[in-house]
Amino acid sequence: MLTRTKINIFLTIIIIIFSILNIVWNNELRLLFKEHRETQTVNQRLLSINKQLLTEYSKKISGGEIQRKAVTELGMKLPLKTKKIELL
Repeated sequence: MLTRTKINIFLTIIIIIFSILNIVWNNELRLLFKEHRETQTVNQRLLSINKQLLTEYSKKISGGEIQRKAVTELGMKLPLKTKKIELL
């Protein structure tokens, strides 16, 4: 039969093992959170650079350039008649 001392030693060892595992787990979570934060920062920088490049590109393309591409590449025709809409 197990004595009270053996049971206490067994429980103490289990508590120590769980404490060590808890410390390791918390450290891994901390490192994962730090990596996630750094990745999120890099992603935000890339998104802002992408938006900046898109705005610069849209500024470079004028309405005439869009119209020329529509006529030559897409085969669209220029409107012959336009209606003027008046607001009340």
